[in-house]
Amino acid sequence: MPRQLALFICVVFMLWLSTRDRKLRPMSSAALWIPLLWFLILGSRPVSYWFGAGLRVETPDDYLDGSPFDRIVFLLLLAMGIVVLVRRGVNWRRIFLSNRWVFAFFLYCAVSIIWSDYPFVSFKRWIKDLGNVVMVLIILTEKDRVKATRAVLARFTYITIPLSIVLIKYYGELGRYLNSTWQTSYCGVTMEKNALGCIAFLSGIFLVWDLMEKRTSQEVKADRTDLLNRMVLLSMVCWLLVKAQSSTSLVCFVLGLCIMLAMRLPFARLQVRYLGGYALGTVFLVLLFYAVPAVREGLVAFLGKDMTLTGRTDIWTDLLRERINPLLGTGYQSFWLGPRVEHYWAKWVFHPNQAHNGYLETYINGGLIGVCLLMTMIVSTGSNLRKDLLLGSSYGTLRFSFFVTVICYNWTEAMFNRLTPIWFVLLIAALNYPRLTRAMAGNIARDSHGGFGRKLSREQSNVAIPSGAVL
Repeated sequence: MPRQLALFICVVFMLWLSTRDRKLRPMSSAALWIPLLWFLILGSRPVSYWFGAGLRVETPDDYLDGSPFDRIVFLLLLAMGIVVLVRRGVNWRRIFLSNRWVFAFFLYCAVSIIWSDYPFVSFKRWIKDLGNVVMVLIILTEKDRVKATRAVLARFTYITIPLSIVLIKYYGELGRYLNSTWQTSYCGVTMEKNALGCIAFLSGIFLVWDLMEKRTSQEVKADRTDLLNRMVLLSMVCWLLVKAQSSTSLVCFVLGLCIMLAMRLPFARLQVRYLGGYALGTVFLVLLFYAVPAVREGLVAFLGKDMTLTGRTDIWTDLLRERINPLLGTGYQSFWLGPRVEHYWAKWVFHPNQAHNGYLETYINGGLIGVCLLMTMIVSTGSNLRKDLLLGSSYGTLRFSFFVTVICYNWTEAMFNRLTPIWFVLLIAALNYPRLTRAMAGNIARDSHGGFGRKLSREQSNVAIPSGAVL
């Protein structure tokens, strides 16, 4: 098949899926397009790459400069997102109090810019990371946050999954690349194979949740085409997971699937009461994994990896030997800059730009204080999700699946505090917005008619709605 025809069919398929979803999974307001565009950029490539103006990272100095074009795109989306939140009249005090540990972590990251060797670079990266919070808050402050989350994740899946397959099969110069060992790897719409595996497993978890959520819906029963669409997309996800050859992504997909299936069983849902105990048990198993060579060798062999986890453990050893301030680290996202990255690029042929462990990455950038704040944020999020699950929340099941899989994913990839879909969905799981006000709901209703609303007066923003309102 000519590749132009394949691309045309793919675009028609994506448009058809989006058109059908205007009823089943509608974009409840025009403002939702802002976080959707942001999420699409995180899950694919910088906008400049699609226009042939992407920055080629060939030297460590390229990380310092960045792409001016992409910087403008992110700033525009961030500015529009802030305008949306301001005009919705969100209660910032409630947001900070409801998410105190998330913002404590972000605040510490901002303070750590002070002792960074490259404070301006760190500051720019922190501003972009703050954009993740703004985008998630736009979703959470919709009149129905569950429908808003579903709409954004669905359209993300419709675009990235089919397009990745077309790029891999018909546009090899975009969808494939030669890795450091000169073997062909597949990346689809992303930049490398692990990123492809990441968007595949996140999309797969969402599709399974969406299928289970809609299983009893009268709309879906009357329209079996929607079920067929989901099954086709799931088969695409599985194909991409195989092509990506990302063991971490595959394990996380299976783990997320098991969580969602288990949460439908009354017995398993009751076990959520003991979530803290299971978490401690998991920590014990991780320690056992490293303490007993036979256990480690068996699991690594099962995953098809070598004992170094494709060189990761060697990098971890080198990083733990680095002479950095153990309490404060090197400053926000500044370790992989300057002489340090030059040293690691000279030593490793694949030119690492991360620790391939989110917790170790947090340590080298933010020190033990940063790690403690991150872990506190994770524990706080787990506690909140536990309450949702005990109440039987289906949306809580999706958030919990994302939460657990992201924690596991960061054991072999460093995705905290980065412009990645992994960090984005963790914030969806972690952030909460308190009960909506009646006046704010009116603002959001105006959004759904094409505008971004207007600023509320203080009197309007304090009018409460009934306690049973949907968050």
